[in-house]
Amino acid sequence: MTFKFNRFLLIFSLMILALGLSLTSCQKNEASSGPAADQGLVTVKITDSPFPLKWFAQVDVTITKIELHTVDSTRHGSFVTVWEGHQSVNLLELRNGETSDFPQAAVPAGRYNMIRLKMDSVHIVYKNGVEFSLKLPDRMKAGLRIVIVPPVEVQEGDSTSVLLDFDLSKSLVIRGGWHQNFPGMGFLSFRPVIRAVSMHKTGSIMGFVSDTSGVALADAQIIVKADTVVTNAFTNRRGFYKVMGLPVGSYSVEVEKDGYQWQEAENVKVNKHQATIRNFELIPQ
Repeated sequence: MTFKFNRFLLIFSLMILALGLSLTSCQKNEASSGPAADQGLVTVKITDSPFPLKWFAQVDVTITKIELHTVDSTRHGSFVTVWEGHQSVNLLELRNGETSDFPQAAVPAGRYNMIRLKMDSVHIVYKNGVEFSLKLPDRMKAGLRIVIVPPVEVQEGDSTSVLLDFDLSKSLVIRGGWHQNFPGMGFLSFRPVIRAVSMHKTGSIMGFVSDTSGVALADAQIIVKADTVVTNAFTNRRGFYKVMGLPVGSYSVEVEKDGYQWQEAENVKVNKHQATIRNFELIPQ
């Protein structure tokens, strides 16, 4: 199938590595600022999958608080603060594995099954220079809850992580209304679509997409499936793509680009903490 952008689109075409948050706990150290007994260190990282930049120069999301929800019955399922402040991140700068890191935080060792993300605003800058902020629903300011499957294990002095993968193509929605071939600012809304996975048991798929003469193909769409669509991506200008946070298992990987024949690779194996290389050579139509 072929995705085309036009003035009647209600949802932007699927992208990959949509937006991602990666929580990584680091090794316990002996410094006075390190974690206390029965604690681990957590680092918050934000990443975004490649996104078609037809209209946008910037998509800045301002985050105010990140919390993890424990399933430890002794604390009655309480939330633990990982980070709190006021930080804006341009999601479009974070492509194919690039991340923006938050400071480390010490959290109690235990199992966490949910992350709560509080956002203050989303600021849009179009390529024609027009910029504006989107109004966010109250539930996002109060905290958007995303279930982590399976729950993440934070062990004393050990490493673990959680990836929040935003599908920006579904999160930014056009309801109608255009101005100078750009979506009208009053008709664009932000409704985050996010998946959360424990990175401790995940790997990645990465590779290069070219034509039959070996020339890199930019903006080729990558669709990763395991029964249903897991995530999506677009190649960068050098034809490179990377999909992170894939649970161990087998996947099919589809590649498509206007002017070229659709291609699929089946039974692509993903192993824990490893990157599976899968390159593609597309044939012109």
